[in-house]
Amino acid sequence: MREIKVWEKANKQKLIGLLFLFIMLSGCSLGTSAPNNQPPNKDNSGTAASGIVDPIPNKEAASSVDALNKPFRFLVMGDSRGSSNGINQVTLRALLTKVKGLNPLPEFLLFTGDQVVGGSDVGKQLGAWKNLVDDYFPMTSVYPALGNHEHDEVIFSDVFTQLPKEQLTGYRKTVYAFDYGNSRFITLNSDRKNEKGNYVIDKQQRDWLEDQLKTSGKQHVFVQFHVPAYPVGAHLGSSLDADSASRDALWALLDKYNVTAVLVGHEHNYNRRKVDSSFDDSGYHFQNTIYQLTIGGAGAPLYNGSKETKQVVVGPKASYHFMIVDVDGGKATFKAYDLQQNEIDSFTVER
Repeated sequence: MREIKVWEKANKQKLIGLLFLFIMLSGCSLGTSAPNNQPPNKDNSGTAASGIVDPIPNKEAASSVDALNKPFRFLVMGDSRGSSNGINQVTLRALLTKVKGLNPLPEFLLFTGDQVVGGSDVGKQLGAWKNLVDDYFPMTSVYPALGNHEHDEVIFSDVFTQLPKEQLTGYRKTVYAFDYGNSRFITLNSDRKNEKGNYVIDKQQRDWLEDQLKTSGKQHVFVQFHVPAYPVGAHLGSSLDADSASRDALWALLDKYNVTAVLVGHEHNYNRRKVDSSFDDSGYHFQNTIYQLTIGGAGAPLYNGSKETKQVVVGPKASYHFMIVDVDGGKATFKAYDLQQNEIDSFTVER
């Protein structure tokens, strides 16, 4: 009897083994369907099987191309310092209210510097400025330049934490670049001075700038900094023009790569100046026509008059203002409006 029980036990184990093998071969496991490793197919409704699988990688590539070619709009303002927390809050809010009524809304705001008065509580002032702009959601993507009134690079970088991390060693968040659509946007620090006390954009920045220009692969490049290369009024002789050799070396790069526009502040008005070969100096020859746009009327005391008129196409206009830029393929359309929404300038650049 004992031998029969051993034989039955052995055969039962064999039977269980055969049954398990059968289950594995048939693609079933204890009542659970075998996993389907085939990609989902779609019919005309986009849900059921037709045998044709959508090429997802190609879809993503097409989406990227669409994003690069999609028209977009951005806003430019500058110089909003005043007496309320270091800000002219009344004027800045009035301008932003006008902008918020635009259709479509700008994707982001470039600010050409001097957001606040500055001084010992510059950090508090910049925080108040940032909070003010935040009130105008969704226009809260802000890319400012360091102005001479902000001055402190550490505090500026600590307040504007959303800016790209340090891209040029030693400059924190005051020198940076980012891409949007078919364009590259570059911000430089014009607040440093040479041994004579003159504002300069030095060789270290210029080398970094050239790398950004030659590797952009973008249809448009917009460059902003606070102190003008070619001032026309109150700051003539005390801007980047005070060190003409370094200024010309800077402009030679902008000309070499034929940037779309240069955006500055510092002089509290609006003016458009055409820089071309008539500005050749320091052994440099400029081949292209590039506009320097002074956008400095977001609340700071306005400057009247002009000491320099050479190639000044529009202005200087002593009015509070903002500029809208619409980018559509190779065309960038610039329109400046005053506080009453009167158009004070309009032009197009093609690249």
